[in-house]
Amino acid sequence: MAGKREERKKARFHWLVTSWLIVASVIIVGVGGIILFMNGLYHKEMRKENAQLPQMLESSRDAKWAYAFNGESQTESESESESQLESDSQSESKLQTESELQLESTEEQSIVSTVIEKEETQTETLVLAPGHSARETFAMLFEKKVPMEAKSFAVGVRAEHPQELINHSQYGDAKASLPAAAYKLTAKLPDGRGVYSFCMCPGGYVVNASSEEGYLAVNGMSYHARDSHNANSAIVVTVTPEDFESDHPLAGIAFQRKLEKAAYKAGKGKIPVQRYGDFYRSVTGKEKEKTEAEVWYQGHEPCMKGAYEETDLAGIFPAKISSALVDGMEDFNKKIRGFSHPLSILSGVESRTSSPVRIVRDNHSLESVIGGLYPCGEGAGYAGGITSAAADGIKIAEKIRQKYAPFL
Repeated sequence: MAGKREERKKARFHWLVTSWLIVASVIIVGVGGIILFMNGLYHKEMRKENAQLPQMLESSRDAKWAYAFNGESQTESESESESQLESDSQSESKLQTESELQLESTEEQSIVSTVIEKEETQTETLVLAPGHSARETFAMLFEKKVPMEAKSFAVGVRAEHPQELINHSQYGDAKASLPAAAYKLTAKLPDGRGVYSFCMCPGGYVVNASSEEGYLAVNGMSYHARDSHNANSAIVVTVTPEDFESDHPLAGIAFQRKLEKAAYKAGKGKIPVQRYGDFYRSVTGKEKEKTEAEVWYQGHEPCMKGAYEETDLAGIFPAKISSALVDGMEDFNKKIRGFSHPLSILSGVESRTSSPVRIVRDNHSLESVIGGLYPCGEGAGYAGGITSAAADGIKIAEKIRQKYAPFL
């Protein structure tokens, strides 16, 4: 048995060395994101490249493993919203492509295997890097009682402006010889909330990015040429767990869904859009005055991938969020003249800016209380984009190397 244990250590060390760059470049993409299994990925994907390592990994299947499946039921004293979240999480975990974690059933639980599409892979070390919208994965983790907490993120709208207006503001008279211009805008409101532009797309399109039936979310994109008539960006307002309806770990997801459901209803299943002047009137009760940028807005229409419907966006958001969006747009107009023109176009809802959940990990070891589980990247709550997610992957790889090969 000791010999097999040493072989597994050697195999794990070999894997750590050969996979360092893979872990270091973990990128969070798509709705489901990426789950990286330290032993399993090498065993399944690199079998042909190394004949010895899979044999070593196979030997681990002789060990006796214990599993912990279901958590305890909730008490009757929970709020109605928490009960609904619990029900939603259970439903989602059944719908997720049969993927789950198997945990050792001891007082100090640890990873013993993973199940992906019915295929079980035994592993002692797992880097979990879900996408920020991997709701079915978060539901499964909640059922497994993996410690999680709600975290702050941001919600808002997509704002479209004539690309020529942005070019003129950023380049001046040199605009004709330069590529489509980008911008980055931020504002801090008197109540402490932040409003900022996010994922700006020069010469781009607004896209329907819905991932669930009956819910609607938007995103932005640009083709390589960046040659559409409009520039678009998310204009979003920070929200914190204090804005959510409960202190449930998945309350941020419930908050997102409430907005996305309202957007779907407002747009009748299409992308809901509204001119900023109408949004401004709906929120403030005042008429929005035209600005000196009138010339740029002649013939200004949405550039969208997906059908859209004109409607009232203010009804989608809580009043404080709608008010913050107006305050932010007016502040940004001081930096880009014409930004808050009444003919600029808003669409909703932008709700997937970052993960609404943080999978709790130790500040030093970067490991969950579930032994061998390393939450990583944006979906786990430790990054805010591709670059920072990759940097977090490097940190995780270093910690795993220090654990298994401290003198390397």
